[in-house]
Amino acid sequence: MPKPTQAQKRKLQSALLDILKATGVKLDHMEESVLLADHDSLSDDSDSGGGGSAREFQLGLIQNEDDILQEVRNAFKRLEEGRYGRCGGCESWIPIRRLETLPYALYCIECQEKFENGDLHLDD
Repeated sequence: MPKPTQAQKRKLQSALLDILKATGVKLDHMEESVLLADHDSLSDDSDSGGGGSAREFQLGLIQNEDDILQEVRNAFKRLEEGRYGRCGGCESWIPIRRLETLPYALYCIECQEKFENGDLHLDD
């Protein structure tokens, strides 16, 4: 695969920034929602703890969003280091269509599948 052009990198950097902003806002709202729910459950003495699984679900969603933020930050780091667009597994260039779909992608499709199957370990 060819190396991304400077114009493509600028477009992808802009997409990363948009994801960073949107995910940060979403994360703030989700955390606020959990805090309000915790406050409500503390003030309601008749609650027997039935909301625990909903809280755990919300915390799982928050963790997912936080993971995305970290992946985006790592992508910015790779941009600064000149490694952006290189697969973290095989070192080939990640196809531009994949980066346009998932700007913070660390792996090409083949290496992503290996990673998901446990055959490749995350270095970044």
